[in-house]
Amino acid sequence: MRIHTYGEKAAPVIIMLPGSFCNADTMGNIITRLKRDFHILAVDYNGQYAGSEKPFTSRRGEMEEVIRYLREQSMTSVALVYGQSMGGEVGMELLSQLKKNGIEVGAAFFDGGPFLHFPKFVSRFLGNKFKTIVGNLRGKTLEEALREPTIVKFSGGKPERYSNMLGPICQNAAYMSDETLEREADACVTFDYPAMDRDFQKRLTFFYSKEESAWRFCHRKLQKAYPFAQYKLVSGYGHVGYPGEHLEEYCAWLSAAARGERLFEEEKKL
Repeated sequence: MRIHTYGEKAAPVIIMLPGSFCNADTMGNIITRLKRDFHILAVDYNGQYAGSEKPFTSRRGEMEEVIRYLREQSMTSVALVYGQSMGGEVGMELLSQLKKNGIEVGAAFFDGGPFLHFPKFVSRFLGNKFKTIVGNLRGKTLEEALREPTIVKFSGGKPERYSNMLGPICQNAAYMSDETLEREADACVTFDYPAMDRDFQKRLTFFYSKEESAWRFCHRKLQKAYPFAQYKLVSGYGHVGYPGEHLEEYCAWLSAAARGERLFEEEKKL
């Protein structure tokens, strides 16, 4: 694993966790704005970069390495845990481990997390899908990736929303083994809904576009497990596509969450 650091070390800490086959660079547009006021720890999972000594391990295994880093740096508090897509599920694991290790955490904001628990055959199916997507991006330029049919379909016809993410994915696709992609797929569909007390649930924000499959498949179980969390829905942006068009607003939300502010008015009948 690699952990990239940005901003002043004395500032409040934000841990940023990317999605499947993504890394810190895919969150660069967000990092650029948040590093002005926060100390950012942005994660490259194992198996996601040149020179990685091992493939992606598991939600638990990856986050144990983050905890080890925090202890080595004598960090005792985290203002915000932020995760995109699979990074939401990994982030929930991190929240559990922070609590067990006595490291204070202020809030969490998860964008597009699948939060699914399916039989093993679904993991194999998703793993094959991941291999196809990454295989189609290997060796591609950003311009070529923006025209890739799977990306155009995934983006709802607006692939430019994902320009910031696609460049780094194309660069790192060559280093992602089948084992890494299979394990990431497994991490996406074996979520176990760790217990969170009522007080901390109020500091959890789950953000989705209404049309994305992650929301349709998980929202009932998610809201049952975390009824006091905050749920924010938008429409028409696809999976983690909102910051591609509303970056300043999005980063303002993350800054507010890291400062302990409640972000949105209560939304009914989600």
